[in-house]
Amino acid sequence: MMRINFRRLTYTIILVLFPMLGMAQINTQRLLDIGRNALYFEDYIVAIQYFNQVIKVKPHLTDPYLYRAYAKLNLEDYRGAIEDCNIALEINPFLPKVYYCRGYAYRQIGQLDKSTEDLKKSLEFEPNNINTTNLWIENLIRTNQTTEALEVCDSLIKEYPRYTEGYLLRSQIFLQQQDTASAIANLDTATTYNKNADLAYAIRGMIYYEQGNNEAGLIDLDKAISLNAYRADYYGNRAIIRMAANNLRGAMSDFDTAIEIDNKNALSYFNRGLLRANVGDDNRAIDDFTTCLALDPNHYNAYMQRAVLNYKTGDYKGAISDYTTIIDQYPDFIPAYYGRSQAKRKLRDKLGADKDEHIAMQIEDDIRSGRRTPKSAQEKALEPSAEARAIVHQLSSKQKDKYQSDIRGQVQNKDITIVPLSNFIIGTPDSTQQIKRQSLFNEQLDKYNQSTNSRLEFCTIQKHKQGTDINLYFSKIDACTQQLQSNPLHQTTLMERAYCLTQVEDFNSAIADLDLIIKHYPTNVLAYFNRANARIKEAETSKDGLTQATFILAQSDLYMALQLDKNLIYAVYNIGYIQLLQEKYADAIATFSQCIDTYPDFAEAYYNRGLIYIYQGDKEKGRKDLSKAGELGLHEAYNIIKRDAY
Repeated sequence: MMRINFRRLTYTIILVLFPMLGMAQINTQRLLDIGRNALYFEDYIVAIQYFNQVIKVKPHLTDPYLYRAYAKLNLEDYRGAIEDCNIALEINPFLPKVYYCRGYAYRQIGQLDKSTEDLKKSLEFEPNNINTTNLWIENLIRTNQTTEALEVCDSLIKEYPRYTEGYLLRSQIFLQQQDTASAIANLDTATTYNKNADLAYAIRGMIYYEQGNNEAGLIDLDKAISLNAYRADYYGNRAIIRMAANNLRGAMSDFDTAIEIDNKNALSYFNRGLLRANVGDDNRAIDDFTTCLALDPNHYNAYMQRAVLNYKTGDYKGAISDYTTIIDQYPDFIPAYYGRSQAKRKLRDKLGADKDEHIAMQIEDDIRSGRRTPKSAQEKALEPSAEARAIVHQLSSKQKDKYQSDIRGQVQNKDITIVPLSNFIIGTPDSTQQIKRQSLFNEQLDKYNQSTNSRLEFCTIQKHKQGTDINLYFSKIDACTQQLQSNPLHQTTLMERAYCLTQVEDFNSAIADLDLIIKHYPTNVLAYFNRANARIKEAETSKDGLTQATFILAQSDLYMALQLDKNLIYAVYNIGYIQLLQEKYADAIATFSQCIDTYPDFAEAYYNRGLIYIYQGDKEKGRKDLSKAGELGLHEAYNIIKRDAY
């Protein structure tokens, strides 16, 4: 994905502070500056939180919407970026950078007509902006408007005759017009003006390869890699040329390096699998095709290659499974029927083998006679298998990440397991997993914290408990038990022991303490809330078939808590969570919507409602809710938007 250059942005959009401004203005400006610094260091989730604060105070400013849109672009939340740009343009329709940003976002979701319209609008205000012109030319190339693309490119080169990117773009136009001589001439010019233009060498090298000139191709790829040793595709392309030149050892080394740089490139695994199969390393070739399919479940050539190797290595059931997958997608693919027939014969399934052979011959006759036209691929995406998800997760854990925190960098690329966010509990939030967000004030919790010298909050993810923490909880339980010997109904001590019991997952004992509190202190809202959570935990881990009954008791506690404190929005959310676990999706959507209506910044409610919409196939609503959840700090939402919401 192309990244927006925030270093350039930082220098081109400078906001100056004046001493005469009031304190509120200075604070707003400071928030903007901190947010822009976060963009510069690729802390996109953090940056968004600062821009959110500015927007709350001064929603008429355009800059925070633009900056937030840039952050969302880098998180691949393109529709979220478009919405921010729309707001900015409603405030001020004369902002070229906003049109550029929206044009880029439209481009990424395939709406090239809208993208081009915005880029042209941006150029009306900034006619000499090279980056905008580049994107416009690329759009024209993508839509096969090569004549207009060439005109615009010629004008760009006339204005900037030493601009390397212009010659690269023009070479792409000539390649699309199948004029390789002109393409090479432009790449030659690019390398003349810029000896470090690695992409020009890489493209020219592959053109030479396509022309059968492997020697010249290798020289150019060697040069490209010497200039930029961190492009996985350069190594992959050089490996292909080396294979053609029969340098199999060198090709294998290049594929290994390409995968080391980018271990989620399905094509690299596929090509290395082909090479391994070519040298007789069948089992490791199968492993490569399996990884390729984990990353790209629609790579049917990989299924075919793996099917052949499965048959060769004696895994006839595996071969049949792969051939069947191919046939389901391509019902007229004759080799798959013959291959499956052979595998069935090995398993002594003569009837099945004969049937496949008969189907294959019938298709051949129909095609020869003109009664049948081979069908094109159906537009059907395969869901990744559990095995595939495990492989991708393993690759994610092996891939080096320059950020140790889960909330820094391009978080949409971090592999996660998609599950609903859990119920709100009272505990210590895990600041390494989520952005710190405002916890709504609750008078009883505040009094409890003061009386026990605690700092507990409402949260869905608690700080990970170490062994020392567990020992501390047991010590507190013992201390509370001793104190209760002299005063068995001391409310705060019972609450503290119940809390510690839930932390060591002794839910039955915790519920017993909470029962006692509720009996003698029936207005204790937190006792009902905590007992409901203990029951939710019991239900989630239940093995005795009492799950639904326990959920009903938990809901009853939450409704009672709301009678005592109608502002306890976390109790409403937890009711929605229970409904979600019970697969009462309509009820859950209504409950989460109630949370959002009451508290418009309720990120967890947006997240879970968005997931339900995705489950139900309403990707538009799901994407919108997840975008809002991400904007409010839930980084997991961007991973789901990228994987499942488009």
